Amino acid sequence: MLDENAFKNFKLPRYEQVRWQIQKLLVQSKWTIDEPIPSEQELASMYSVSVGTVRKAVEGLVEDGLLVKSQGRGTFLRQPNFATSLMRFFRMRNQFGEDVQPIGEIKKLEIIEAVPAINQKLQLSENDPLIYIERVRLNENVVVLSEKIWLSAQLFSALKEVALKDFANLLYPFYYEKCGQFVSSAVEQLSFKKNLQDPYLANQLSEALVQVCRVAKDIQGHPIEYRESLGFAENFNYEITIH
Repeated sequence: MLDENAFKNFKLPRYEQVRWQIQKLLVQSKWTIDEPIPSEQELASMYSVSVGTVRKAVEGLVEDGLLVKSQGRGTFLRQPNFATSLMRFFRMRNQFGEDVQPIGEIKKLEIIEAVPAINQKLQLSENDPLIYIERVRLNENVVVLSEKIWLSAQLFSALKEVALKDFANLLYPFYYEKCGQFVSSAVEQLSFKKNLQDPYLANQLSEALVQVCRVAKDIQGHPIEYRESLGFAENFNYEITIH
């Protein structure tokens, strides 16, 4: 994203300028997912432009996936549905054969010194401390996924005050609630691992594992979380619909 000084040097249409201003507002303000942003009339008054200009700016942000319109309710900050993202790679079923969403449980949270490779992924300075989290996902009280998570200790400092048992099952809405950090998108990379033993999965070295590495980004496209998820290859599932 352009910074403000660079942005002013470009002669862009008015609706693009308003679009950028609204995006700045999304970054600076804290709306809940259920709270609409200001109406088109309010935004038009705020930026001294016509409602038509605001509408065009908002439509651009809807197309970008940052906002979503709800008929009769207003326009809302769009929360990507990460609840089932790992289920594209891992299929979990209960004893009745029904698909289920594993339950998350935080096992460890600590402040650690900078890790060069991780700091680089998060675009932090080489000396910035990190928050390191170990988390498991359980299906019927059996660990099916093991996760390692790294965050900026500065951006996510409020997490240090939260008891492990009080962390929500879905972390991204929890990040937003506690730290004001909104995850807007993510990039994932999948690979298969051999001769790797995870203490939470308690797997045998002979068992193949699937690793999903994710870099989650905020509205501005800055990386704010790096996560490595491990699961059993026997649970691997990938399905895609091509139109």
